[in-house]
Amino acid sequence: MVSIWRLKKLCFVEPVKSPSFGFESIEVERKVQKRQCKEWRCIDYWCWVIGYMCTTWWFLSLLYGSLPATLLGFEAPLSPGVRLSREGVTALHPVVLVPGIVTGGLELWEGRSCAEGLFRRRLWGDGFAQIIKRPLCWLEHLSLHDETGMDPPGIRVRAVPGFVAAENFASGYLVWSDLVENLAKIGYEGKNLYMAAYDWRLSFQNTEIRDQALSRLKSSIELMFVTNGYKKVVVVPQSMGAIYFLHFLKWVETPPPMGGGGGQGWCDRYIKAIMNISPAFLGVPKAVSNIFSTEGSFAFVRAVASGILNLDYLGRQTLEHVMRVFRTWDSIISLLPKGGETIWGDLDWCPEEWNNCDQQEISWGCDSANFNLSCEAVWTGYDEMSRESIQKVAKKKAYTAKTVFDLLNFVAPKMMKRAEAHFSHGIADNLDDPKYCHYKYWSNPLETKLPDAPDMEIYCLYAVGIPTERSHVHNLSPSHKYNSLPIQTDASSDGEEESLLQNSVDGDESVPIVSSGFMCAKGWRRQTRFNPSGMATYTREYPLKQPGSLVDRSLETGASSNIMLNVALIEDVLLVAAGATGEDIGGDLIFSDIMNMSQRINLRL
Repeated sequence: MVSIWRLKKLCFVEPVKSPSFGFESIEVERKVQKRQCKEWRCIDYWCWVIGYMCTTWWFLSLLYGSLPATLLGFEAPLSPGVRLSREGVTALHPVVLVPGIVTGGLELWEGRSCAEGLFRRRLWGDGFAQIIKRPLCWLEHLSLHDETGMDPPGIRVRAVPGFVAAENFASGYLVWSDLVENLAKIGYEGKNLYMAAYDWRLSFQNTEIRDQALSRLKSSIELMFVTNGYKKVVVVPQSMGAIYFLHFLKWVETPPPMGGGGGQGWCDRYIKAIMNISPAFLGVPKAVSNIFSTEGSFAFVRAVASGILNLDYLGRQTLEHVMRVFRTWDSIISLLPKGGETIWGDLDWCPEEWNNCDQQEISWGCDSANFNLSCEAVWTGYDEMSRESIQKVAKKKAYTAKTVFDLLNFVAPKMMKRAEAHFSHGIADNLDDPKYCHYKYWSNPLETKLPDAPDMEIYCLYAVGIPTERSHVHNLSPSHKYNSLPIQTDASSDGEEESLLQNSVDGDESVPIVSSGFMCAKGWRRQTRFNPSGMATYTREYPLKQPGSLVDRSLETGASSNIMLNVALIEDVLLVAAGATGEDIGGDLIFSDIMNMSQRINLRL
């Protein structure tokens, strides 16, 4: 709502000294100034119009949320849980939920003096109030040590336990709440439903070293198996949680001290199915831009500080601080593209069969007229890069999924040095090589084997039909004032408005389908060297669907930010948890070109 305030001059009564008398006298003088009212300008009319529009929209939203859905003859749509419960579907297998990156809450257990009064208060999730109150203190406490990737001295931030950790990430950003509610409708509760919260900033092995998160997950699965009539567990990881649990599958059967000591056959004994939601098995190109310039930031950055990012100076300053924090989070390395040019293509081909495959990962333009750019920018803040170094980086016009690692090692050496000890992004020639017993390979599906569990099922559940970033064009910043962030994403890509779509492919807005679907469509399909036991895999896609009416509150949406609201996806999870198999729910459900894309990828199986 917009209000226009006009201030008018007030008339004052002042004491006045009379020059003809020796004492003070009060002389009342009224000066009436008649001011004509200003004529309304165009901007005044627009302010009122916008105010009325906002008020009307707020009122309609309030009315929409309060009125019963049966008003005017409309029938309220039933949630999947209610409908399946009426059909006799009940809870059977225990369910474990594994959240992805940024969606789990983090709370403060020990901090610096600037964080006084924030003990066990959320620093991440639940509104982000501390960003406005003490932004630099907030960023300092969310950062990890830039050499060890663990806690900085004097700071301890830990994952929020329980369902509240990831039900609702922030206002308007629903994650697990709808799925948990629908599971409850068919009989799930605390004894057979578990949220495996962990500190998503850490590398996967460090979650075990610091917090014993993998050991607690193993114990929880074993306990739920025993206390629920020896029923196998259904695991539901989301986004990065899919590769985190892939790491767990190898860790749990590996002997200590590197592994959990469960022994061969543990997964086959305790796990019925793994239903991966929006899995980033082969990484996301957006992660490269996050490390490189931060402007390809995850959705939460734009959601938290969208207004600030649109301002030139404050926006650049914000991105500089965010970049410094990002580069301490080792988990982002796990999302870099895996498989190199074999999976993602090179300058001559790509699995999506673009017309232009010359921008596979990240490209450069130093002479863009739109920004009046110059190759004289200097990066001296975080990585102490010289003018010559920046020019050297910019001279190479295009980087692929293979050569981009050379670029990242150059611009973020500390982060990539830590990454080499915890992650790998290649393709294994011989999976029987003893070197692949190291934990750095366990989260890469192209460098590790699935466990010997022929009765277990793996699902790849993801959205399609949404343009998803596949490559990025970067330019040097237009001003020398931003020395700590001299490189920016060129969203216009040489000034053409349509070019952004040329750099996008089918996906769920964050993860391209080649990353979400390839392993289930081909890499693990039937018996391969990556799936030696031949466990069943299923690919199920969910196209973007708009609501059918104003009162249709259960959207079948596909965007990565709210894929968890998808009615068809929730129904699939509930049916499998209630005992159904992949064949019972219809097997593969494919709307995209993932099968043809998988055939174009020449990977030895």
